[in-house]
Amino acid sequence: MEDLYQKLLDASFHFVSFRPRSEKEMRAYLAKKLSRLSVIPARDARIQFPILDRVIARLRELDYVNDEKFAAWWVDQRQSHKPKGNRLILQELKAKGVAVEIKQPDEVGLARQALAKKLERWQTLPKIEQKKKIYGFLGRRGFDADTIRRVIDEVVGGRVQ
Repeated sequence: MEDLYQKLLDASFHFVSFRPRSEKEMRAYLAKKLSRLSVIPARDARIQFPILDRVIARLRELDYVNDEKFAAWWVDQRQSHKPKGNRLILQELKAKGVAVEIKQPDEVGLARQALAKKLERWQTLPKIEQKKKIYGFLGRRGFDADTIRRVIDEVVGGRVQ
């Protein structure tokens, strides 16, 4: 049993070495590892297994699994690399098993940043087409309607009907 614990712990260290992980992601990874090692059948990979709790507890002790830090890292990544709105970020975090409150101070600025590259392509289009493209693009990125309208007013001018 101690050998299995060490194998799972080593695998966890490797898994978390690429990027931070949520507890849900880590549990799913370890359950899959247990099924591959034929400790539990694959169809039962979601059941609670005492050794999983022990490994997760150790990872929490070492601060390798911390949902609050993971959420902060995730939000930072989404804001700096591919800006996304609160709605989409919350949806992604929920899928990762993390439920937190997000405070994005300047969602309009993030929307402008997300739009910057696309806007050059759409300059030759009529205003109404530009507005439609902007609305669709920012909507898919998770920005709310008010934010999108404010950006459209700044960039193209006029209101979206």
